[in-house]
Amino acid sequence: MSHTGILVIVILYLLFLLAVGFWYSKASSAGSSEYFLGGRKMGPWVLSMSEKASESSGFMTVGLPGEGYSTGMSSVWNAVSAVFSIFNWFFFAKRIRRLSEILKSITIPDLLSARFQDHSHVMRMVSIVVMTVFQTVYVCAQFVAFGVLFEVVLGVSFSVGVIVGGIITIIYTILGGFFAVALTDFIQGLLIAFALFILPILAIIEIGGFNRMGTLLDQSMGTEFLQPFFGESLLTLAGLIGIISYLFIGFGFNGSPHILIRYMALRNTRDVKRIALIGIIWMMIAYYGASFIGMSGAVLFPDLGNPEHIFPTMTVELLPWWLAGLVLAGALSAMMSSIDSMLLIASSTIAEDLWNKVLHKDELDEDKTILISRIATAVIGVFGIIIALNPLDSVFWLAVFAWAGLATCFGPPVILSLFWKGVTKWGAISGMIVGPVVTVLWYFFPPLDIYEGGPAFIAALLTIVLVSLVTHPPKGGDFDRMWDEYTEKSELGRPVPLPSDVASVKALKKSDVSTKTEKEIVTQLLNSKIRTVSTYVGK
Repeated sequence: MSHTGILVIVILYLLFLLAVGFWYSKASSAGSSEYFLGGRKMGPWVLSMSEKASESSGFMTVGLPGEGYSTGMSSVWNAVSAVFSIFNWFFFAKRIRRLSEILKSITIPDLLSARFQDHSHVMRMVSIVVMTVFQTVYVCAQFVAFGVLFEVVLGVSFSVGVIVGGIITIIYTILGGFFAVALTDFIQGLLIAFALFILPILAIIEIGGFNRMGTLLDQSMGTEFLQPFFGESLLTLAGLIGIISYLFIGFGFNGSPHILIRYMALRNTRDVKRIALIGIIWMMIAYYGASFIGMSGAVLFPDLGNPEHIFPTMTVELLPWWLAGLVLAGALSAMMSSIDSMLLIASSTIAEDLWNKVLHKDELDEDKTILISRIATAVIGVFGIIIALNPLDSVFWLAVFAWAGLATCFGPPVILSLFWKGVTKWGAISGMIVGPVVTVLWYFFPPLDIYEGGPAFIAALLTIVLVSLVTHPPKGGDFDRMWDEYTEKSELGRPVPLPSDVASVKALKKSDVSTKTEKEIVTQLLNSKIRTVSTYVGK
């Protein structure tokens, strides 16, 4: 009954995802902005959960528990990379949202090309190549995780798991666009948090308590397994390099397109603080939960052949079948939320930036652009499935490698473009090439045992600065007007409100307050984060 029941729950969940795709297919076909950015209508809970679910992927339910099983307490250092996610929301999200609205951009390459006035389309072509290659690798990593879960939990062959999970994810992404992706990611983010919270608690209870787990790990795995600094009680040079590597993984939040697109999709800039708070709570549950699943699993299942099987193994062995089905749905959610985001970002770049802007000179109608994006989604997804059937590496390392390639291409030019007027087109293009090239070279021929994303990110950043100092920045009336509008400040020293900010205030002004108590009115004002309404409410 257990395997059959679990399979029924998983099938019902997958059918639900398909239903969501069909439901939102009409809304997503209303235009490019709706399909690629959800019409910029997503509230803070949906957008925050969507970001967290899409960035966690199979890394959180297959890769990181496997690391905890293999390396012990040092795997917890993965959580330090999450600091950059919160940092980005406070320092970059508002600026990216502001710039994208001013430039009317709906993709990351579109944003960069408009910001640097790249009429040669070189920047778009570099973006397309990098996105297609590295996002296909990232999608491949998630399909591999699909196969692992189906094989271990349901007794289905690895290949069947890869193919079935991949096809369903591709279909609902094609149909629903960003609407379907964001809504399903919201549900998936909650499921992931539940799974990573409840499973280590049940495992530790099964062992006999936290202290008992520590004693048994010390006896079976050795004292170094519980040492916080990679097998040492004190921080060593090797431990410091390891911590720096985990911090370098955090650089990925600065440049991963499926993260940056969430900033562009903000309803307005006033949602940022709430989104960041939700994200902090989610990440603490997820990162520590995943690591402790691995460590507690090393006690309960010490002879496991593949460490990345620990999450599904514990799910089946420790939980009743109905709860195991829900937790498995949460694990599938982690992978599907990354796959759908990656597919949508890659396909939107091919459709909007290559097919529309480069090949058709921005004259392709929106219906055809969306059609091309859907075709590209299917093609990239199929390639990912084919590669995943014969994976080159573990889920953990495939994911972080692709994460580095994307981050080092887009992070440095995006960050510098927000703060430095003098950064040039050729500086940005040079950095976008250097970052991924260094990533690949460092991955295959590492001169130092440190995560490739950090050195590649620094190399790209320095390249952009150096080339920008010897080349000419964008100039002309249009560029100056754009920069003045982007940097314009109010009398209070804050950025002048965007149309989307003004619209949110007008909507508040028009709301019916006659039937509300004073407490409800004040709460609504506080929740909207409006502190200077009087300066522009009448506009």
